[in-house]
This record gives sequence, structure tokens and C-alpha cells, in this order.
Amino acid sequence: MMYRTLFPAIISLLLTFGSCSSQENAQQQPETPTVDLGPVLLKKEPHRYGGWYCPDNFGFEPVDIQKLAEVPAISNRLPTQLELKNHMSLIDVDTKEYPDARALEMELPRVARIYDEYKGMSELAIIIQAIVVQGDTVVGYRFPNGGNGSARLSDVTLLSDDEVAKMGSQPFFYSRATVKASTADIWNALCQTDYFKELGEKFGEQKFFSSNWNPDRDAKLKLETEHEKATGYAGMLYGNYYLQIDYNRNGFHYSEKLMLAENREDNTTELFFACGPFPQDFETQQPAWNRWFEAVKTASQAR
Repeated sequence: MMYRTLFPAIISLLLTFGSCSSQENAQQQPETPTVDLGPVLLKKEPHRYGGWYCPDNFGFEPVDIQKLAEVPAISNRLPTQLELKNHMSLIDVDTKEYPDARALEMELPRVARIYDEYKGMSELAIIIQAIVVQGDTVVGYRFPNGGNGSARLSDVTLLSDDEVAKMGSQPFFYSRATVKASTADIWNALCQTDYFKELGEKFGEQKFFSSNWNPDRDAKLKLETEHEKATGYAGMLYGNYYLQIDYNRNGFHYSEKLMLAENREDNTTELFFACGPFPQDFETQQPAWNRWFEAVKTASQAR
């Protein structure tokens, strides 16, 4: 799970240390007369509900934006614990800490666009929750390609039904399996595939995508041509191996995600892979990716 708020948190921590140091020095100075400034208003601690980014959470599977009727969501009220557990909402608001928290009156789910500064591109999001807390309006969303996040409503652009309909069907290839193999076994199998060879050539990372498994190595991927831009990452992330590449193809967002979550107790690994969308040739792409996925499973378990 990745957080957009990580860098500001580090800055906040450094400022805290700085202020402690200043106080320590101040104690060594002579006392100065105090002035009564009257009642002091303490700044309320800001809420923590906006700004997380979890594209690796495959508990929220890829979904076609034309199939919103299949997307669970809770409108016009706060969710129950069971609804949160069942991925019908994302944000568990502590109403004791934030008694002003309430749901925003808004029919959900809704499709929106959100701009990612790191990637330098906009991507689609499906809003499944909207709340008001401390005067902020925050939305929880799931990505069509899997994963979830949250943002302030002002950071997303809502799309009309007509805009969504004009995009047509946006299906994804998605498959997951429990493989009787380690992360290293699956990685070594992946290195034998044309897919990894193509990634190595495209991003100039042939050694990375062909070498034996090394959990200490990672790759930051970047590409910019006349018709295609891409950013990506491959490496260990919170204990799992994760690869994500986002392509901007003349304004069209296409992505590929791979995650390996190993269970060392029984020597199995959860293998997740998603790519798309494929608005035009899904019937061709789906069987091709299926064959690749099955080949990786077979080769991994044969080691």
C-alpha cells in the first residue's frame, strides 16, 4: 500500500524535532516577563481520511466502467462495519472523534478522473463513498484496474453519464491463483517469458528482467516517445513483489500490474495479474494473456 501523504509526514516529523531543539535552547536563556494574551485557541488536529493510494490492493478487483451496477457502493449514509469489510465503502469514520462527520448526498458509484502528478497523467476512478468531515469533502474510490484510494472531492473531476457511455466498454484481463512455488520460483519463470524480455528491451532494463531473483533489487521504469509515455516500478513493496506500469498512449491510459504475495509457511504464493483496458480487441487479448498466465504457473511449479 502506498500513501500520497508519506512525504508531508516526513517533513512534519522533521519540523517536530526542530521545534524540540528550539525549546531545549530556550530553556538555557534568562526568563522573560510573560504577557497574558487571553484565551488561546488550540489548532484542531486535522483528519486523516483523504489522500491514500493503494493500487496494489487486489481486494478491489478490476472492473469495466460500463458495469457500474456490479460495483458495490453506499450512498447518502455512513457505512456499517460489515459493508466496509465487504468493500462497499472504504473510509471508516470515527464519529466519536469527528462528531460532525456525515455522508455527502450523492448517488454512487460515479466515474471520475484523478490526476497523478508522479505519473504525469490522469486516470479513471470509480467513487464508492463520499463524506464530509471537518468541513472537507472526501471521496473513497476504486481504480478500474484494481486497487483503491481516497482524495478530496476538489481533486477529482466527475464524469457525466454521457461521457462515460461514449467511452464504450473498458474490460480488463485479470487473473489470480495460488501457486505451489516461492516468489523466486515465479520470478525465474517470468524471466523466461516474452513479456519480461519485451519489458527489458522497452525500458532498457534487460539485466533486471532476466536476472535471478534478488529481493534487494528494484527498477524504476520510464519511457517517452512520440506516441507513448510510461512510468513504472518493479520491486519489493511492503513484503510483496509488485510491478506496475502506467502507459499514456495519446491520452489513453493503459496499465499492467503484477503482485506476488508469498506464504512461507506452506510454500505457496498468491499470483495476481491485471492489464488493460482493452476497448477494442479484448477477445484477442484475453486468451493470449490467459495462455501466458497458465504458462507462468506451470513453469513455476515445475522448479
